[in-house]
Amino acid sequence: MSLNDNACTRRDFFGAMFKELASTAGALATSITDGMAQVEGPAVLPPLKPFVRPPGAIAEELFLDMCTRCDDCVKACPEWVVRKTGPESGKRLEGYPIILPAQNPCVFCTGLPCITACKTGALVAPAAGAPVRIGLAVVNAATCYMGQGQPCDYCVKECPVKPKAIALGARGLPAVVNADTCTGCGECAQICPANAITIEAMR
Repeated sequence: MSLNDNACTRRDFFGAMFKELASTAGALATSITDGMAQVEGPAVLPPLKPFVRPPGAIAEELFLDMCTRCDDCVKACPEWVVRKTGPESGKRLEGYPIILPAQNPCVFCTGLPCITACKTGALVAPAAGAPVRIGLAVVNAATCYMGQGQPCDYCVKECPVKPKAIALGARGLPAVVNADTCTGCGECAQICPANAITIEAMR
């Protein structure tokens, strides 16, 4: 038997050494991660802003209880404005109808077919003569062109409400929204070249 039979090769030696180092490094990383978790506690994500629901939506918590996620309002919308939340919203909120006004403004169709299609009471027709509102336009003064002293009136021209629910301020001041008449349709947000307008849910 030669002396080399019991001796490990250089490759075996370094291979074993690297495995040991890797194992030690992994254990150390796990220990540090666990320690940080104990110090910092569980990660807390910021709460999501409420979704803008279809016309006639009742109070949010009641809406989540009454809506069966049947898709009837989605299918009834002739403008393809009503859509559903996806898995990114989490299991509890997935599949409920929403509107993204800044992308697809709501035109409040004659007869409000989305409300008519709802059989569960999650969407309720407004009282006769009452305005239909789904949200409120909010202007970011820092990015609004008017707020920067640049002339711009896209939002005012596009607003379908009469009298207009959004108006120009003095030069150097952002556009002003009338919260009493704004319907949250999203026309102003979609047309805004500075992306300075968002539509926030009213509840």
